[in-house]
Amino acid sequence: MDMKQKELGSYGDFRKYSVEEISLMLGIGKTKTREMLQSRLLPVTKIGRDYFTSKTAIQEFLSDNVGKELFF
Repeated sequence: MDMKQKELGSYGDFRKYSVEEISLMLGIGKTKTREMLQSRLLPVTKIGRDYFTSKTAIQEFLSDNVGKELFF
């Protein structure tokens, strides 16, 4: 098993999320979430118009950026 498959396996809740669902996970508005998605700042995979990620990946992103001010 290569590293990518192993990393993906650790995210049991990896699935398609809407912009609204991602914004709720982040606790911010949909417009700001769209800006972050377009800037490729968030840990998501985009296929067509769909965004795939996991709550775990979003939580890790937030914890990795505690105390930082993010600009995009």
